[in-house]
Amino acid sequence: MIYFMTKGHTLEHDVQTIIQVFYPNMHYYVTQEPAPEGITIESILEGEKAVAVFYENGVKKQQAQMLGKKQQWTEKEKKRVIKGAIYKLLKQKTQIRPQWGFVTGVRPAKAINELLDKGYTEQQCLCYLIDGYDVTEQKAKLSLEVAKAEREILSKNRPEDISLYVGIPFCPTRCLYCSFTAYPLTQYQNHVEQYLQALAKELAFLGEYAKAFQLKTIYVGGGTPTSLTQEQMKWLFEKMGDYFDLQKQGLEFTVEAGRPDTITKQKLSVMKEYGVNRISINPQTMNQKTLQLIGRKHTVEDVKKVFWQARELGHDNINMDLILGLPQETPKDVGYTMSEMEKLKPDNLTIHTLAVKRASRLKENFDFYTLTKAEELEKMLLIASESAKAMGMKPYYMYRQKNMVGNFENVGYCMPHKEGIYNVQIMEEKQTILAAGAGASTKTIDFSQNRIERIFNVKSVEQYISRIDEMIERKRQGLFH
Repeated sequence: MIYFMTKGHTLEHDVQTIIQVFYPNMHYYVTQEPAPEGITIESILEGEKAVAVFYENGVKKQQAQMLGKKQQWTEKEKKRVIKGAIYKLLKQKTQIRPQWGFVTGVRPAKAINELLDKGYTEQQCLCYLIDGYDVTEQKAKLSLEVAKAEREILSKNRPEDISLYVGIPFCPTRCLYCSFTAYPLTQYQNHVEQYLQALAKELAFLGEYAKAFQLKTIYVGGGTPTSLTQEQMKWLFEKMGDYFDLQKQGLEFTVEAGRPDTITKQKLSVMKEYGVNRISINPQTMNQKTLQLIGRKHTVEDVKKVFWQARELGHDNINMDLILGLPQETPKDVGYTMSEMEKLKPDNLTIHTLAVKRASRLKENFDFYTLTKAEELEKMLLIASESAKAMGMKPYYMYRQKNMVGNFENVGYCMPHKEGIYNVQIMEEKQTILAAGAGASTKTIDFSQNRIERIFNVKSVEQYISRIDEMIERKRQGLFH
């Protein structure tokens, strides 16, 4: 339990996010005075100076301060010095050295791209992170490398380009770490057909709207889209084909095949038949004991089997997701997983760092699991990145999340010309993305005003089905206003 208070400003969210870097996965409470028990952090803003004070059991123990740049005193600079002062204080107090310094945003490469747009040199971009936010040189260089790869992809964007996201929120079971809008099929089997009917209705509306634009990518995600039966999947693609040109030249069409226990040769064939040209097969780890611990019902052999089936059927752009920092895993376990990846040679690897999400079973049962320490996770990330590079892959997109173990990052690696374009578009927010399904969020970009608008769907499957006309009306008002 951590308490914090502010004086001279009201940026409580920024204060909490930087405290979470040093004290993750705890309860955080705003208070008006130092708590008589436990830790309280006070954040004070006096002009362009931020002060952070550490109290233990109500007694002041330590403080640190940071001066802002008066000539650049913007809201962004104010946030920087407030977080910077707390960072200096807690770095001294805990002796923890976060690799990302006090960068707390989810898109560090986006910040670099904005600087490059303003005419900054690559060296100035590195200094911005290293000197301005105490980011390590290694992470700053990773940000720059990713920013340049994203920049090349984004340079091809045109104002008339759009993407489509289709959400299938069903899963065979719920994984330990999952917080997505995902519903176990055992409980929701009777809702699937109704859900698909509602989804087709929403897709019909979006297809009509999309006629005025150029569709560049489609991403079918979830949940686990391959939890649908072969017949249901075929029906969905048939409907999508009625409203969108699935065979369009140059279209990237991704299906998050996800869990190997839901993938069959027949489903892989259906995907191929309808123009899917990028799939994900996500083992998360190649260690059987870990798969059982996190609630996965498939085996390591299942992963290999479906991978080679996909290859035999001509799937030549396969992504595989891995998670580092899973309970009880060691760097040796990660080394084994990566050696198995090197044998399979996927076209993409997405290396995630475990994030303990509020809505996950891992968070609910937090005390029962031993999580990886930051130093161990650093070794794991190095093993993974060196292995990806040994396979000929380069990092091309990256994002960060709250409550990531060790405050690290997720990185997408790919072989040459095998980038997941949709991933970059969703991260960098430079393209309108139409989204259909429960929990889906449509994101429109107004290039003339550099403004992003969002149109949300309800998360509940039952409510999505019963309120589909309302979801379509929301879009009608949001897209045509």
